[in-house]
Amino acid sequence: MAGQEVALPAQPHSLAPLYPAQFFAGVVVIALGPMLNSVLRDLHISLAQAGIVSIGFAFGRLLGVLLLNFSLARVPLKWALVGSAWVQAIGLAAAGLFAHGLWSLFAMYLVVGIAGVLPSIIPGMWVGYHVREHTARSMLLVQFVFAIGVVVAPPVIGAALGLGSSWRWIFVGEAAFAAVMGVVQAALPLTDIPGRENLRYRQLREVAGFAPRFLGVMLLATFLYVGSESTISVWVAKFEADSFGASAAWAAFAVTLFWAGIMVGRYLTVFLTRRHRSSRLLAFFAAVLAVFAVAVGVSPVQALSQVSAFLCGLGASAIFSLISGYTSKFPGWYASVVYSAVMVAAMLGSTVFPYLTGPLAQWAGFRMAISFTAVPAVIVLGLSFVLHRLAGEPKVQDRGILAGGGVPLG
Repeated sequence: MAGQEVALPAQPHSLAPLYPAQFFAGVVVIALGPMLNSVLRDLHISLAQAGIVSIGFAFGRLLGVLLLNFSLARVPLKWALVGSAWVQAIGLAAAGLFAHGLWSLFAMYLVVGIAGVLPSIIPGMWVGYHVREHTARSMLLVQFVFAIGVVVAPPVIGAALGLGSSWRWIFVGEAAFAAVMGVVQAALPLTDIPGRENLRYRQLREVAGFAPRFLGVMLLATFLYVGSESTISVWVAKFEADSFGASAAWAAFAVTLFWAGIMVGRYLTVFLTRRHRSSRLLAFFAAVLAVFAVAVGVSPVQALSQVSAFLCGLGASAIFSLISGYTSKFPGWYASVVYSAVMVAAMLGSTVFPYLTGPLAQWAGFRMAISFTAVPAVIVLGLSFVLHRLAGEPKVQDRGILAGGGVPLG
């Protein structure tokens, strides 16, 4: 495609074929948290080492982002989603049937992460390319379905554990669900992104040079936000069990409440985007996240901690969608590459922060570790004002979403 213009579609496409992928992605992303206490106990993994399992999943997701952008351009997005579901089925079944210690589970969850990132990243890339107006709203709608998957999974997992099911059979059940989702995705139509190529260094340098400060702040804000969100997702069930003696079902319910807050918040923010600019909403939600992350950690009773988890989810709800909505400021195929870069930042955040939480909890206590998630949220609040200023720079305005067309791919 070198030297050719990549035309943007004249009419927006339906988001519906993206919804099953996002729902399933939400189920897989959240599954480890409600099972973490059982997994650590059965495999004799210490609290300080617990974050290594989430590192395997997050590092796998990082590798999956790179694989999609550097090796899979010739594979239509629809069939990339189908393949990812079947690979996840293999990885999840292996984790349930054959994991016998920390490092075997790490390796199997690494495979799940590599394949599991595709249903997360492809819808965002697709929206960034095909939806050039009200992009944040479309991101919110797609990620709202992701949140439904996350909300549904923890109570089901908690109930299964409460009824005496082993975490191993829950992994096997997820594997069967993954196989079914592969069949469903194969039956759905999905328009590809025209002009996709396996990226080269020259193209990465071209995208990075378009608006480097703007892109850098987007990536930093994503890294910090996802660090906060993933820390709570992975650790809040374990925190509830250790701090309040909660049963497996009630500990998993804290995860459900957190993601129920995210789901409700994303739905409501769809309407707020019509009245308020993205940077203002970003600042507000980051502030709410910071306040109630502390409340989760310092609450003296379980009921108050769980209510705070829901309110913390409300704060977390729209942040990623608002940040990723800025991808439409980048023209043509740049938008898909920028969304991929945002996902890389997200994977790094979900790797670093949950891992650090284990040693911090062992050293300073669980309450301090959970409360610490407010720190990156406060920084995101400050970065929201920087994003507002940089989004208005002439280079971004003149060559971004207002340009309304593609740019040369070579």
